[in-house]
Amino acid sequence: MTQESDLLEQINLKLSAMLAITIDQYLRSTAGLAKPRPRSIDRLLADVGLHPKVIGDLLGKSRQAVDQILAKDRSPSRKVSKDAATEPAG
Repeated sequence: MTQESDLLEQINLKLSAMLAITIDQYLRSTAGLAKPRPRSIDRLLADVGLHPKVIGDLLGKSRQAVDQILAKDRSPSRKVSKDAATEPAG
């Protein structure tokens, strides 16, 4: 890739991230619309294609911190604990 196409790709990813965050905030604040599933800002940015290092730079975190959060978001134990919390006592 040329330097110009690399720059355009970086701009595209960051604009996609801004759009995703804006839409997510709008959906969460608008009554009557489908609510997006809960997820961390790190996961939201990763889902639009940003690399963990870029996410870390944007959020003031290290790449390792972002990787840990993304790994925790993928962890099946998180889903199990969430399901256990919603089961009726009995």
